Amino acid sequence: MRFLLISDTHDRPCLRHLQAGAVIHGGGFGFYDDGSYERLSARELRLQVVHSDLSRSDKERILDLPPDERIVAAREILPLSEFPAYIEGRRKVLNVGVATRTKSGC
Repeated sequence: MRFLLISDTHDRPCLRHLQAGAVIHGGGFGFYDDGSYERLSARELRLQVVHSDLSRSDKERILDLPPDERIVAAREILPLSEFPAYIEGRRKVLNVGVATRTKSGC
């Protein structure tokens, strides 16, 4: 079986032509720790906020802040990853969705 490992699915065309038997999406899970907030570029932190499950008002509030304050605000309410909770034993089962084929077959 042929596996295709990808980390970004944004604006990707259908990948059927690659003839993979399975596609593994490695992005989004994130191996972040508490110090990651300072190591993220301003662009990456912005993307983390924009694509998070935060309310629209929380997203707007964080994004309107200067960069240093944005890091502090994000750390307070936006976990970058669930990974540390698994390492620390606070979570036992991965809470992720299962992707299926779209109607177009892509």
